[in-house]
Amino acid sequence: MCLLHGEGAARVVTARGISRVGVQFGGLLALAVTAFVAPLAARAIPGRIVPPVVLEVLAGIAIGPQALDLVQPTGGVYVLYLLGFGFLLFLAGQEIEVKRFRGPTFRLTGASFVLSLVVAVPVALLLRLIATGADVRLLALALTASSLGVMVPVLRDAGEVSTEFGQLAIMAGSVGEFAALLLLTVLFSAQPEPTWAQVAYVAALGAAAVIGAVGLRRMWRSPWLRRNLLATDQSTSQLRVRGAFVILLTFAAIAHEFGVDALLGAFVGGVVLNIADSDDRPTRDRYEGKLRAIGYGFLVPVFFIVTGVEFDVRSLFASAASLALMPAIVVGILIVRGVPALLYKRKLGLRPAIAAGLLQATTLTFPVVVAQVGRSLGLLTAATSAALVGAALLTVLIFPATAQALRPWSPHEPPTLPPAAPPPAAPSPATAG
Repeated sequence: MCLLHGEGAARVVTARGISRVGVQFGGLLALAVTAFVAPLAARAIPGRIVPPVVLEVLAGIAIGPQALDLVQPTGGVYVLYLLGFGFLLFLAGQEIEVKRFRGPTFRLTGASFVLSLVVAVPVALLLRLIATGADVRLLALALTASSLGVMVPVLRDAGEVSTEFGQLAIMAGSVGEFAALLLLTVLFSAQPEPTWAQVAYVAALGAAAVIGAVGLRRMWRSPWLRRNLLATDQSTSQLRVRGAFVILLTFAAIAHEFGVDALLGAFVGGVVLNIADSDDRPTRDRYEGKLRAIGYGFLVPVFFIVTGVEFDVRSLFASAASLALMPAIVVGILIVRGVPALLYKRKLGLRPAIAAGLLQATTLTFPVVVAQVGRSLGLLTAATSAALVGAALLTVLIFPATAQALRPWSPHEPPTLPPAAPPPAAPSPATAG
């Protein structure tokens, strides 16, 4: 096999003939440069109020076919986009602590999500007056999710991850992300199956996850496997990392065979890996750091950049109705996810409850998923899909910054005060008396 370099692509010559593989070398360079520059630009903004993912999507619009036309969402670029999408959900699954899904905090955040589902239906019906032809169920579901991947960095930077406020916010984000993705899979699978069959498939995937988690945890504790994992931890073999990809692709394949979206399989694979990993803290931290380096270092930024490349700006600005839909969706998300957070008032207080509502109303990944699913199934127009993605970007820009303005979130956190004046100097012995 040899490579014949063509203009903007590579040709793979095999015994069966020539098969064109879309490899955009210039486009891949543009993606790499954008992924490198976006975090630097985000850090240069005063107050760091703009997350890097927002700049990545905006940069994707700039280098995409509707502006500079440096990148096309095809061929190798699209393969990296799918890998980044799956790896993002895989890493999100690793953030889920299953042992937290019980107790009063889980019941409280679960009640908030159920209330969000109830409120989402009338709000979606109102939005449909602008989003002509959109599926009401899909619109309602798009308003209910949270983005744990955006919430956790905000809480970590604020030193709130381990506080009561932070744990409740993380639980709310976990419930919002997992439940919304589960409902999307059951209600809007690409497979032509009735809803009861989709529920059965999801239940089968859940059973496979439980069996896999128990089996992997026992394997992980076996002396032979632990010895080999530790022996290759700093070598070129990197068995732990290879094993993570085996788990990811195993559950993606199982989900696909069950007729469930493979993305849910990637998410479940992350949860299973988190349950199965029984290593001590330093080893586990080092291992998770390697996975985050692969994901957040390249694959996940490519996903967000290509999301911008695919963003249909022309459809968004095609009419006044489609342009008005974007802020209307932002308001709808705030109502659907923000208002139910008032249930947290008794536990946290009013200001922290409002801040928690703003954080759990911050969403990015799920509206992108809904936009992709809606377009592929013919349930959303190009304009509505673009408005969903644009509204998600606005929530990431506006809601966390507003929540920061409501600090302190926890009783232990002192309010921001101006520096105190230095105490007056004591008189010297020569001047005393």
